[in-house]
Amino acid sequence: MPIVEFQNIFLRKKDEKGNEVEILRDLSFAVEPGAVYALAGPSGSGKSSALRLINRLDDYSDGQIYIAGQEVKAWDIRELREKVGFMFQEAALFQGSVMENLLYGPCLRGLKKCKSEPTALELLDKVGLPAELLRRNVESLSGGQKQRVNLARTLALDPDIILMDEPTSSLDPAAANTIENLIQELNQQGKTFILVSHNFEQIERIAAACTILQAGRGIFSGTPRELFSDQSMAKLLMNGKGAKVDE
Repeated sequence: MPIVEFQNIFLRKKDEKGNEVEILRDLSFAVEPGAVYALAGPSGSGKSSALRLINRLDDYSDGQIYIAGQEVKAWDIRELREKVGFMFQEAALFQGSVMENLLYGPCLRGLKKCKSEPTALELLDKVGLPAELLRRNVESLSGGQKQRVNLARTLALDPDIILMDEPTSSLDPAAANTIENLIQELNQQGKTFILVSHNFEQIERIAAACTILQAGRGIFSGTPRELFSDQSMAKLLMNGKGAKVDE
């Protein structure tokens, strides 16, 4: 059974003039448990909008989304967001220490481990950061370090599914490689990843399957190998062509 399944999803929103705009139209795809799954396509094709529907940062207009076999709107929102973590494109850390950022989620949930230094050290270790950073102010960290703290904070509630919106787009190649390696290591431990990426080489390296969107529609679902064997599809993606909708 898929761990995430989109069935004929439509998403409509009002633009700044009050006109209804169709962001996603008849989008269907399925993600198997323990997979790294990518959403890709031209800029403005609806990728991030689709990602936001999975843990109800937005709600769809028509269709159905299932998480672990249960319709997403039937989930208790707190339980859903403990099961489905979201790592945003920018490391949206708040002012304070690395430890305060890492334990924010557990404290918010009232968990006993929320003030536990060993818990914070374990999270740092998971993302390959040294213990000496624990009490550092996050403002003193490099971009790559901030993104790894961002991932560690997402892992603090031990989600089964991790959503990532362009997780390496603002990083240098070395930092991006570190994040990719972490994704693969955590995936081997059973975590399911769904990531938005403009980097097709990255998709080829780490994704087991992908869906390509264009103008809010899914125009391809399959493996990266199948995707890149389709010359017309590869040319479309590399050229970044296609009609755009707001994300």
